[in-house]
Amino acid sequence: MKKIVTLGITLKDEHKERLEKIGELEILESPISGEDLLEKTKGADVLYSNGEYLLESLTKLKNVFVVYPYVELGVFDSNELEKNGVFVANAQGGNRDSIVERTMYMALSLFRKFMPMIRATENIPFELQESLYGKKVLIVGHGTIGSQIGVVCKAFGMQPSFFERGDDLATSAKDKNLIINALNCNSSSKNLLDENFFMNLDAGTYYITFARPFTYDIDGLIKSINAGIVAGAAIDCDPEEFGDTKNEFYQKALSNPKILVTPHIAFSTKQASTNGREITLQNIESFLKGEMKNIVRKK
Repeated sequence: MKKIVTLGITLKDEHKERLEKIGELEILESPISGEDLLEKTKGADVLYSNGEYLLESLTKLKNVFVVYPYVELGVFDSNELEKNGVFVANAQGGNRDSIVERTMYMALSLFRKFMPMIRATENIPFELQESLYGKKVLIVGHGTIGSQIGVVCKAFGMQPSFFERGDDLATSAKDKNLIINALNCNSSSKNLLDENFFMNLDAGTYYITFARPFTYDIDGLIKSINAGIVAGAAIDCDPEEFGDTKNEFYQKALSNPKILVTPHIAFSTKQASTNGREITLQNIESFLKGEMKNIVRKK
C-alpha cells in the first residue's frame, strides 16, 4: 500500500478511516524545521501537511504527492517540482464563500462607514454615506474567489470588471471606485500593484485585499492614502499567523487610520475548514486511484 504521512493534522475518525482504507497511514506532529519535515516524510507517497515549513522544503522533496487543506501556499515553480516527481494539490474553492463574505463586509464598511456607528455611545452627526449600488469595481484576479466576488458585486448592483493577463492595468483601473486584489502568488503577480499603480488611481478609490503582500506594495498604498488618492483600504494580513497583531506587517497597516486591518481571519469559518479538509481527502483518494485533482500550476 502507498504510504500517507500527515504532519500537524488532526483527523476526524471518519477521515482517518478513509485514509486507512487506501494507504498505510502515519500521523505525525508538525515539523519543527525544514529538516524535520524532510526526515518525517522519508518514504512517503503522499504528504498531507498543515503548511509548517512546507514551502521552503518543496524543492528538496522527491516523488511525493503533496496536499494541504487551504488554497494559497506561496511562490514556487511547479514545473521544477514535477521534474522531481513532486505534485502539489490545494483545496481550491474551500474557503471561497468565507473570503467573499469578508470582502463584501469590508466594502460596506468602507463605503457606508458603519463601524463607528455600531454600539455608539455618543450622539452621531448626520452624514450621508455612499451606497455600493452603481459603484465600478476592478477585480484583479479571475480565479475561483475573484469570479465569485464578481457575482456578489452584481447582486449588490455594482459594476464589476476583471483585470486579465495581458490587459493594461492602469487603463483597467481608470474610473473605478474600488479595487479588489484577488491575486495568487506567482511570478507574474509579484508586486503587480506597486507604488506607481496606487499613486495613479483616481482620487477617492478604495482598495480591498485578502491576497499576500507579495502581490502589492503596502508602502506604496500608504503613500497614496497619505497623498489623498486612495480613500481607504481593507487588508487581511495573510500569511501572518491567525490572530497575530504584533507582527511588523500588521503594525504597519494598523498605523494608518484609513486602513481596516484584520489579522489573517478572512478564511476563518467552520464551513471553510470542513470544505478544505474534505477537498484534501478527495485529492488523496483521487491520486491513489491514478487521477490527480486540484494540481497547483505556477512558476
